[in-house]
Amino acid sequence: MPPARLRLALSLVSAAALAYEILLTRLFSIIQWHHFAYMMISVALLGYGAAGTCVTLLHERLVRRLEAAFTICAALFGVSATLCFLLAQEVPFNALEFLWDPKQLLWLLIIYLLLFLPFLFAAICVCLMFTRYAEQAGCIYGFDILGAAAGCLGVVLGLFILPPLGVLGCVSASALAAAALVSMARGVLRSLTAVGALLAAVFLLWALRGPLGHPHISPYKELSQTLEVMGARVVAQTSSPLGLLTVVESPQVPFRYAPGMSLNAPGEPPQQLALFTDGEGMSAIVRFNGARQPLAYLDYMTSALPYHLLVRPRVLVLGAGSGVDVLQALQGGAGAIDAV
Repeated sequence: MPPARLRLALSLVSAAALAYEILLTRLFSIIQWHHFAYMMISVALLGYGAAGTCVTLLHERLVRRLEAAFTICAALFGVSATLCFLLAQEVPFNALEFLWDPKQLLWLLIIYLLLFLPFLFAAICVCLMFTRYAEQAGCIYGFDILGAAAGCLGVVLGLFILPPLGVLGCVSASALAAAALVSMARGVLRSLTAVGALLAAVFLLWALRGPLGHPHISPYKELSQTLEVMGARVVAQTSSPLGLLTVVESPQVPFRYAPGMSLNAPGEPPQQLALFTDGEGMSAIVRFNGARQPLAYLDYMTSALPYHLLVRPRVLVLGAGSGVDVLQALQGGAGAIDAV
């Protein structure tokens, strides 16, 4: 039976690996586009497959020095999880040029290689435990799965509390804590290793909550382009597992977001703020103080047709977003409004 600290360390590594995979889907939805999130599944599988090959080829050396190998790989996972993502978001990859610029294939390959490394180190830890304690595979698998489940739940809950890079710091800290846990044994060198791993975990948590705490959104996304407008600035930002919401104001070049508005509209939209989800999908937050007159422009949009055909309809707004559809229903004389 493996020592208790090894079993706990395995659970921590498994939790960190699954949390990292889920977190990367969220981070790449922000810095690139949401469909790149699915790429992370293949990256993780590539890392686990390569780890199996490494352990097979270096089986005797690694198993003889199980605790040292586990400590090194867990520590490398903790450091590379943060470092490789920070480097990956600096790669000048532009998906919009992929079909005609061969260099984009190279940039994509570099992103794959960078993000593959943390999963390689995490998977080596898991493979080593199964290889060394094959006769207790059921026990090892139990701690592996419990850790993975805790990581999946923990990253979702964490994204309600912390910004995405703050959660990344927690993922790295968990892996470094696993390295420290395995190193906790007699001997000055091992004690220093444990202390060093814990200090590195604290540093990463601080750095990702402060100086490094903002994902670099692609310059080709709507939010980045909007912030190029003179005077435009972010006035509010909040994050959850469902998306990064950013509110932008532009006093010098006002927003006038009214898709489908007729040229016969008697007036222009009132003051608006722009709302972006993961840097895309702009919608407008319209200033509303209870007066209906400033909302008259909503009657001259193509989406207002049902309110000219029905009398006091019951309205269901799916995806209420910034609330414009709710205001349009109010302006159209809806008898009841349910917004989801």
